[in-house]
Amino acid sequence: MDSASPDLKVIGQRLARVDAKERVTGRAVYPADFILPRLAHGKIKRSPHAHARIVRVGVGKALAMKGVYAAISAADFPDIADGTTVQIGEGFADAAALAAVCMARGKVLWVGQPVAAVAASDPHVAAAALDLIEVEYEVLQPVMTIAEAMRPDAPLLHPDWYTKGVEPKPARPSNVGSRTVHARGDVTRGFAEADRVVERRYTVDTAHQGYIEPVAAVADVSPSGMTTVWASTQGSFMLELQLAAILGKPQSQLKVVPLEIGGGFGGKINAHVEPVAAKLAEKSGRPVKIVLSRAELMVATGPASSAEIEVKVGAKRDGRLTAIQARYLFDAGGFPGTPTTLPMQASANLYQCPNLLLEGFDVVTSKPKTEAYRAPGGPQAAYAVEQAMDELAGRLALDPLDFRRRNASTTGSPMVVGTPFPSIGLTTILERVAQHPCWTDKLPPGRHPRGRGLAIGYWRGTSMTSACHISLTGDARANVTVGAVDVAGTRTSMTQVAAEALGLDPAEVHVQTGDTKSVGFTNISAGSRVTRTMAAAVYDACGKIVDELKRRAAEQLQCAAADVIYAGKALHAGKIGGPSITLAALARASMLDGVIAAHGISTRLPLGVEIGAQVADVEVDPATGQVTILRYTAFQDVGRAVNPPSVEGQIQGSAAQGLGWALTEGFDYDREGRLRNANLLDYRLPTALDLPPIEVVLIETPVPGVPYGLRGVGEVPIVPPAAAVANAIARAIGRRVTAMPMTPERVVAALKGGGDGARRVTHDAS
Repeated sequence: MDSASPDLKVIGQRLARVDAKERVTGRAVYPADFILPRLAHGKIKRSPHAHARIVRVGVGKALAMKGVYAAISAADFPDIADGTTVQIGEGFADAAALAAVCMARGKVLWVGQPVAAVAASDPHVAAAALDLIEVEYEVLQPVMTIAEAMRPDAPLLHPDWYTKGVEPKPARPSNVGSRTVHARGDVTRGFAEADRVVERRYTVDTAHQGYIEPVAAVADVSPSGMTTVWASTQGSFMLELQLAAILGKPQSQLKVVPLEIGGGFGGKINAHVEPVAAKLAEKSGRPVKIVLSRAELMVATGPASSAEIEVKVGAKRDGRLTAIQARYLFDAGGFPGTPTTLPMQASANLYQCPNLLLEGFDVVTSKPKTEAYRAPGGPQAAYAVEQAMDELAGRLALDPLDFRRRNASTTGSPMVVGTPFPSIGLTTILERVAQHPCWTDKLPPGRHPRGRGLAIGYWRGTSMTSACHISLTGDARANVTVGAVDVAGTRTSMTQVAAEALGLDPAEVHVQTGDTKSVGFTNISAGSRVTRTMAAAVYDACGKIVDELKRRAAEQLQCAAADVIYAGKALHAGKIGGPSITLAALARASMLDGVIAAHGISTRLPLGVEIGAQVADVEVDPATGQVTILRYTAFQDVGRAVNPPSVEGQIQGSAAQGLGWALTEGFDYDREGRLRNANLLDYRLPTALDLPPIEVVLIETPVPGVPYGLRGVGEVPIVPPAAAVANAIARAIGRRVTAMPMTPERVVAALKGGGDGARRVTHDAS
């Protein structure tokens, strides 16, 4: 089986989603739809304070209420030993922090953190019972901004936390969780050699992932002690690991069944309601369902990090970069753990520069613990660095595309972390931009000033582990069970991969998502990894099945298995046209001779980084600050598109989310930590009326050593949009908007020369 063969018959075809009818007819089952006999309904009591000690929690009055089956607090969960960690994706998270997100213990760190929960006969009784739960607090001063948190006299959210990444160990605890540095060369010398230097400070507000389906789960505990959780999750095995740590149960007594998921984008990796539902089910002896309201989602689940980023870049007159220096401050919310390395790579990896100094800081504040949101930290970092690069190109009187070409990374160039780039197609992407009408067409005049902006984006992606099981039925069809949750058409793409590898028609392949007790361990559906890694696992299993078919055919054909050729749903001895046996005959015989089945596993695939470029045309009303996107084009290297409509949809959806964050989406907290826009009216997601059609241009540079050369797709399209729009706005109005989202108020402030258009330091060495 040659995965690099140009004679692909199913891979690359525009196949309709195999689950489309279930979704559009409403038959797809989500956790909020799921019902079991004797079902109880759970509700969660949340903290009204952003920072307080919990003195006492009393649930007695709630338990005495008619229709209430159980009431719990942190006292009902086991203690977690210091240093206990849980694998989440490629890394490990503090188990106590994961547990505290689900139920506060000893202290609350944000408004909305759970402090107790009830299970009752219906949601109304459960809601009424929450009012009977007594919680006594000792209120403490919150820290609502990065600047407040980093002050030497700031209230400490975690008095025992010392900044990691600083040597020697700091003498005092602080709200800075960690410091990460990537450096090469000498930036002081680099800036001295520069003919132009641009320096600015950028800020980005907290944003929510905006998934439409709420966080929901159903839990049941059998008489034998097996806890089963039906959930909307991006990783059933990761959720099982979290449940084991939080509930203190072995994995052998836990099963997670992933139901359909109505969006996650990184926000449904960590547990929120599942351990609470499980504990209520254990206490009540009934299955328990918890479905969060929209306000609860906004207030209490893990949003993307806000950020403050200072950037300084310098270049020679010919456009060659001499130095890049940046300081990235990311808001982690109530617990440390925001990754800083990946955002630094996202903003600087695509530029080759001899002198580099990047510092990343993970800072805790009195807000919900932040979680992943498509390329976590990438949009914030690119918003800052891509604007600085664009401004530097302008100061050098260079075309922004030509400036990026002169400094573009290529295969083998050193990345920020020092390792060489694997196979990449950045220069190919930039060439396609240069030739495309979105760049070559003249921007037509309008009623208001117009501008065109370009930004490029990088995301590392990941590999991790994926597993599947495939068996052939007696009528020569393939049943495929995958361990990855289907968040973006996985069942469709794996149908194509299995059909291609087994020489079947897609209609002869059935793909389903398995629970944690029916398929091998598979990591999260995140990190731009699912299609490429699951395809490798399916490819691996299909290869084993073909080998077994050849072995069985060789017995029938009286030849060596190595001489058997599989083609056209038949197995031939020596050559096509010679003696043969059909796949159908072998499949029928398998019901007597033993099932034809195989497991497939993939792990540690070669790195297949994501790279894209996006171009925005905008019009800006100088009187109101309203920004209208006129045209938008996204270019991306996808390795090879398994199912082009699905790939294009991923890119369009990701770019649309980036545009929403760029212009309208941001949390608005008051001084006491209350979220003032905890609904989708005041938290302004873009609609179809706000965005033009997003044109997608696919580039295919296959990744060596990966079946079908696949790259990740879903994360990098969210990285460039804010920067592309910001650069377009700057060309339209002649001023930089340095705070995101770039709301009309902030655009007007920039036009007036103050506020969010202020801080610029431009150096001329001449």
